[in-house]
Amino acid sequence: MNCVHWRHEGNAAFPSWRDREDYLERFGPRALVWVGDLRELHAWGWSPPALCIALRGRVHVDNRGCGVELGAADVLLTEGGNGLRMEPAGAGEARVAVLWLAPATLRGRASVDPLPAFFAQDGELATALGRLAQSTQDLSVDTHAALDQVLNLLARRQQEMAQLLANCPGRSERHRRQLYARLLRAKHVIDHGQAVPLDLAALAQVASLSPSHFLRLFHRVFGASPHRYLVQQRMLRARRMVVETSVPIGTIAQRMGFINRCAFARLFKQQFGTPATRLRRMALMQARASVTRAFGLANGGARIAYSHQPEAA
Repeated sequence: MNCVHWRHEGNAAFPSWRDREDYLERFGPRALVWVGDLRELHAWGWSPPALCIALRGRVHVDNRGCGVELGAADVLLTEGGNGLRMEPAGAGEARVAVLWLAPATLRGRASVDPLPAFFAQDGELATALGRLAQSTQDLSVDTHAALDQVLNLLARRQQEMAQLLANCPGRSERHRRQLYARLLRAKHVIDHGQAVPLDLAALAQVASLSPSHFLRLFHRVFGASPHRYLVQQRMLRARRMVVETSVPIGTIAQRMGFINRCAFARLFKQQFGTPATRLRRMALMQARASVTRAFGLANGGARIAYSHQPEAA
């Protein structure tokens, strides 16, 4: 696959095109790598499938109404044929790298678009994308080799999704992929959306399916009802906040959409076997013990080094 480089520095123009035909007229059926600083919202009305990472700061990416915040080592593969919006998450600017994959030609294409996905903390894929981004400036980096590595890693991750895709009904492979992509839109809203009411009707609308059809298909493909999956994901996010932050437990419950703190506490203990307050205390004790061990090793190493100095002299 041929690749075009586009760097954005200072007041340089962003890569832009009107639609698919305009993209093909400007770049042909080639991939496009863009590296640049993002200071404000930028949007494309149409986009090929794209791999997006944040090289510095955090970036909010919206693709087909599903917003995802990218941090270090997070990689988003967007759904092709839809709009794409990117902006810094919070104050300041962010540095991003985007790899737009080659779109279909005017006469069609030999292969189908990859399935959209969010790869959280995927260091291997993020490192490969970072190396490809580096090739836009560092001539010592082989662009073709870097691009091949990214595409090979992406192909492996797409194969891992094949089992879930096989659970989708459909008259053909293309129909199954389209249906699976619809379900993924709703799943991504659950995974990365805000803690707002997400009822069955709202999620079914995201997937462009009737509520009853959406309910059956979601359970068949992902092995859980949308409501159960939603609760599981929110509890996992709550656990991370309990362990990794000092946010009050009651505030965490509210952010996860629980009005009743007691209900949150019961569900948390049922899910993880330990109350949230106790889990936080355990995490703090482990963190302090790690610091103490590190400090002791550092001091011990210094004493050992000092004790050998006279002998070496």
